[in-house]
Amino acid sequence: MRAARVLCLAATVSGAAVFEDKWEKFCGLPDCYTELGLSPNATKAQIRRAYRSLSLEFHPDKNKGDARALRKFNKVAKANEVLTDDEERKKLDYYMDNPAEYWSLYGTFVDFSYAPKTSLKGVLFLILLFAALIQPALQYSKYQEYTKALVKAALARAPEGASFRKEADELTQEESKKRKKGKKTKMTSQEEKAYLKETLQKLVAKSALPAEYAFPTFQDNLFVKVACYPLSLMQGNQRSSALKAKIAAGDVLNADEAQEVIEGYLGGADAWDALSGSEQHKLLSTKCYVRSTFDAWRAARKEAAPVKASTKRETRQRKKGAPAFVMEE
Repeated sequence: MRAARVLCLAATVSGAAVFEDKWEKFCGLPDCYTELGLSPNATKAQIRRAYRSLSLEFHPDKNKGDARALRKFNKVAKANEVLTDDEERKKLDYYMDNPAEYWSLYGTFVDFSYAPKTSLKGVLFLILLFAALIQPALQYSKYQEYTKALVKAALARAPEGASFRKEADELTQEESKKRKKGKKTKMTSQEEKAYLKETLQKLVAKSALPAEYAFPTFQDNLFVKVACYPLSLMQGNQRSSALKAKIAAGDVLNADEAQEVIEGYLGGADAWDALSGSEQHKLLSTKCYVRSTFDAWRAARKEAAPVKASTKRETRQRKKGAPAFVMEE
């Protein structure tokens, strides 16, 4: 009984290991040797004799209209082509001896793709997180540099810090009077300088600084800005629509509303800030928040712009005609 089981198992294993050219990489089913009626150890001379004999037997000229003979003739020709090619026969013999590796020939038809080790979403999240963490630090650095520059300008009585210096001087004088009344002693020059600098720092910190140099807040965080962007965009569109409706109805806008509309025409607040005070006043006083009035102002400003010397020269040359160029030898 045990011997019978061993024989059955051996038969099963041997049956599973039979070479089958299912993907027709060589001759298909059956194999090339079987097509020519030869054994795997056949010589080249035997292969040629078998091919000549079978090709004559199944040649289309001798079997006109016989589709079966034509298929056999083509298979015999393919078998002869494979077995007479040393490289192809070597491959065939290898896979016949190692049928379990035949699947590797299918690799040319398979496109393998590997999943990235790191998720793209994870990378984007880390980049946003890094930007969100570094942004407040950069903003605070700009805030410190700007406030230090303002305090320095005020101490030097520069125009940029004139308002801060005037208020700080008044506060320093008041503090000096208080100390004199209480302690019967005046503040020394060093104490006055220290108090003046401290007062300037407090005044500058409390003042409304430009948004670019303002103290970082929670609303300035990148994640908060991204999350609130749709809401702010919707509110901006609603605000713009409301102002346009007021203009269409002929209502008069106040200065802030007029400036907001004109900034939109100019392309942003930076373009508005680049204008001189007189130009800004003219835009507001002539109601340039009305589009037609603004377009007329822009056209007049463009015509009044000074023309460069090179442009003038080019204009004169175009009127006179093409200039004659002389090449020096």
